[in-house]
Amino acid sequence: MKLKHASLSRRLLVGAAVFIALALVAAAIVIGFVLHRFVQGQIDQRLDTQIVFLSSMLTATDDGVIALAGNADGPPFNRPARGWYWEVVGPRNVLRSRSLEGANLDIPDFRRPPREERPAPAEGVGPRNTALHFRIQQVTVGRNPVTIVVSAPRSAVNVPLREAMTTLAISLVVLGLALVLAIVLQVRLGLRPLERLRQAVADVRTGRSERVPAEQPLEIQPLVSELNGLLEQNAANLERARRHVANLAHGLKTPLATLAIALSERGRDGANELHALVVLMERRIRHHLGRARAAALSGPTRAQTLIAPHIDDVGNALAKIHADKRITLMQHVPREIAVACEQQDFDEMAGNLLENAFRWARSKVEVHAQKNDGRFVTIVIEDDGPGLRPDQIPQVLRPGERIDESAPGFGFGLPITRELAELYGGELNLDNSVLGGLRVTLRLPLARVTDPLK
Repeated sequence: MKLKHASLSRRLLVGAAVFIALALVAAAIVIGFVLHRFVQGQIDQRLDTQIVFLSSMLTATDDGVIALAGNADGPPFNRPARGWYWEVVGPRNVLRSRSLEGANLDIPDFRRPPREERPAPAEGVGPRNTALHFRIQQVTVGRNPVTIVVSAPRSAVNVPLREAMTTLAISLVVLGLALVLAIVLQVRLGLRPLERLRQAVADVRTGRSERVPAEQPLEIQPLVSELNGLLEQNAANLERARRHVANLAHGLKTPLATLAIALSERGRDGANELHALVVLMERRIRHHLGRARAAALSGPTRAQTLIAPHIDDVGNALAKIHADKRITLMQHVPREIAVACEQQDFDEMAGNLLENAFRWARSKVEVHAQKNDGRFVTIVIEDDGPGLRPDQIPQVLRPGERIDESAPGFGFGLPITRELAELYGGELNLDNSVLGGLRVTLRLPLARVTDPLK
């Protein structure tokens, strides 16, 4: 997953983890450098002390032979083959520490900084190929130039430094884990108001509340104010739209009533077809006017309709109407599933679909319902009738279109059902059933039933 599509918590955690890792690595480098200088400084101080001690004990004869006026092989320079060596090179002879056991020190090249009186550092290899750290000082004994070389094993610096860095690394890892844990807790605590805000918006969407609570942290208070303002604006716009629909319906009712009276006169509508269409139009207007009034009071998102009882009622009524066909209705509908739409609208959708299934079924109609994705309810109605060809499905979904003109009806059932489903954010799909007939899939938003007894 790309970071730009990741959640806020993941972004904060990844950013904090990267920053902590970089900070700890930088701290380890800096502390390691400081420790190295400290340990190296301690070793250099010890070697420089030995150089001062040797230079204070040196004597020279007139012919340039140098000698020591005492014993300079104190610990640790008295331990053979340990890397702690000293050597004094004069014009005529060389003095060596007891630890060298007669071996020579290969004095490495060294450069003394200008105006530097302290011994010069150098790195090299001593007896038995031991890595050594040197301190070299040139002094004058009498009138004779003398070079004093003192060495310590590199391990005297590396071993303590490695032990210290191991302890430091463990400490930094523990510190990093503690900081990451603290960041996780901080992120969860800091983002908790957003989770409460999400739940508050979900409550508004499902009809449990009309506004998002205004008591919010200071940082998200402007967002909550904008959300509540948007909700109020949408409610006002919806109210105006419903008022226009109601006014339109009222405006059409009187002309239709007049037209129905005129067509009812003898001789005006011989086949009685126009009168039936007028009655159908008037019924549709009354229905949508009722929906507009009901929606103005509660809104479709606040409606809750348990589907099982309504399917039972519609199925029992249709079974009596089509009793001569002896159709078996099989239902697999959980009793607790409810959809977020008005009862009248669901009855019309279920009635249209079941009536169509009973009309064309030979002996069997099946109804299935289940929750889908925790947000929608999928209702499937199948029959064992003749079904439809793929090219006929778009036709039956157009208002007034019918495949069989000899069958009763006006061809408005499926289009009206699809329109109602889409008004509630659902959909209607048709395809062939394994029973041999038509398979109708109605998808409606799920309602959270607050009182199962209602």
